Amino acid sequence: MGKVSSWTRCGWSSIVKVLLALLVCLIVNGLSIFSSEADQVKLRIGYNANSSYPHFLGTGFKPASPPGVSLDILNQIASELNFEIEYIRRPGRRILHELKANQLDAAFIFSYKAEREEFGVFPMKGDKPDGEKRLAVLSYVLYKMANSKLDWDGEQFINLRGVIGANSGYSIVKDLKEKGVKIEEARSTKNNFTKLRSGRIEGVADQGIVADAYIHKNNFSDVVKVSQPIATKDYFLIFSHQFSEKKTNLRDKIWNEIAEHRDDLSNQFMPRYLEEYQLQPGTN
Repeated sequence: MGKVSSWTRCGWSSIVKVLLALLVCLIVNGLSIFSSEADQVKLRIGYNANSSYPHFLGTGFKPASPPGVSLDILNQIASELNFEIEYIRRPGRRILHELKANQLDAAFIFSYKAEREEFGVFPMKGDKPDGEKRLAVLSYVLYKMANSKLDWDGEQFINLRGVIGANSGYSIVKDLKEKGVKIEEARSTKNNFTKLRSGRIEGVADQGIVADAYIHKNNFSDVVKVSQPIATKDYFLIFSHQFSEKKTNLRDKIWNEIAEHRDDLSNQFMPRYLEEYQLQPGTN
């Protein structure tokens, strides 16, 4: 009996060792698989094929070099949260439709409008967008010829007798139309200022930082900027409904990282674009 007990103890000891070894292997393999899956997370993020200095530069279907401050911020956040980004450039309206069809996981930079909730998910605080989680803030400004009496008082246009030009797809188009302003839409900032200087339109409503860069680059001394903004809006990285449902935790982490680090990262990356300021093409 003593020999049997000794053998039994030895046998059970071996079995326990084998089971422990198997358990360790399963845990290690599980962690390895989890790590591998995390490493494989890739977001397809869309943005406009035209330039919007300094947020994204260049034109066409690929990021420019340097790509723009918004891409710099997103790339840094992707590195911190350990996911990859595939950038997709399209015309603005197509970006929204591809986001709605879940062909994109996210898109930027878009101001909030209730009807845009059909296309994607904004960071909300109650029934309003959460400005703390904005990716950028942009002001729409009025530009006119130096000899024009046209003005903007913060609420309405003064001495407006003609048409205001604005880029197609910009949110300011609908805003001004709702005020009863006649708007002529154009494909780019370059188109708008060509029409302004040839007398075809009376003013241009454009994103200040974009239009300023274009005017500066082209030395337009006959065009002036009205200091009072027409509108100032927050712009966001928005997510597809499908991604929001499946990756809610990652979505929220990205928004929180943007809120926490956006301003510091903007200050960090902006100096590289100061030289680019004078090199911008006609942007939209």
